[in-house]
Amino acid sequence: MPMRPLALCLLLASTALFGAEETKPKVITATPVERPLPSEKTKLPWHMVNLWWTMPETADFESLEIDVTISDDVDPSKLNLYIAPIGLGQLNDTNFYGGIQSNIGGYPVSDASPQGDYHKGKGAIFSRWGNKDLDTSFVRPALNGLTEAAGYEGDFASGRRPFPWKAGTYTYAIRKLTYEKDKDGKEWTWVGAFLTEKSSSQTVFITSLKFPGRTLKFWGRHSAFIEIYGGKKVVIADLPKLEVRIGMPRINGQPIALKTLSVNYPKNSGPASPAIMSTELAEGGKEVICKLHNEILTRENWSFPLLPAAPAK
Repeated sequence: MPMRPLALCLLLASTALFGAEETKPKVITATPVERPLPSEKTKLPWHMVNLWWTMPETADFESLEIDVTISDDVDPSKLNLYIAPIGLGQLNDTNFYGGIQSNIGGYPVSDASPQGDYHKGKGAIFSRWGNKDLDTSFVRPALNGLTEAAGYEGDFASGRRPFPWKAGTYTYAIRKLTYEKDKDGKEWTWVGAFLTEKSSSQTVFITSLKFPGRTLKFWGRHSAFIEIYGGKKVVIADLPKLEVRIGMPRINGQPIALKTLSVNYPKNSGPASPAIMSTELAEGGKEVICKLHNEILTRENWSFPLLPAAPAK
């Protein structure tokens, strides 16, 4: 027979009364647990530094350029290093990045491309992210280039090109190229990546990637990073002497209208890194100087502004 509502209420009330002592909530004081700092045992990749600029959006994007100066040569047999003047950009809400690596990976597009193992020595890279429909049709590589489309770092399509970069100054640039409309009427724009060596004035085409839309909007932020990525064991004491200077971005040929510039060293989330890189603003404020160290530094601040400068304490 169904229990009447009044009887049910009385039963619940009596249960609560006699079980009050047992069900009374207990206050537990939690002691914060400090995570261990990143160390040599931290899983690669290590984002040794992230730089973030903020500025106004660009409604009609044509080009982005960043200068990078490298103090010393990097041996690709000893270190997998990624210097990304474009650590994260966004065109029409599509994420991309690009830079130079001591060991580019990828798959040959012709007999002129490097053959053999996945990592193939020094070169430059340009990649974009999207959905699972991304494949190598979104990439127009150089004749001796490499391509890859995969999902192990999110769904991406990428072009890479061998280039024996060394100590010196380079300009990494992306430029709006051609427009097309596919069979379904959707509009696309091809954006090319280029690397110019200042000492020789040599410019090489890296690859071009297809982005949605005819007019490209560049977001109101910009990022750069320096990373040690996987594939080789890293012994901090054996790291080479290295200083990397990253210049201020130029959009459509003009210096950005800078709002802020900040430094972030990933500590607890993302690709955390041991504290092996220091960062400072160069005299004149036109470059950020990033120095690699072969020891773990004592670091009080893992994130701080460079511009505008924080007020002195």
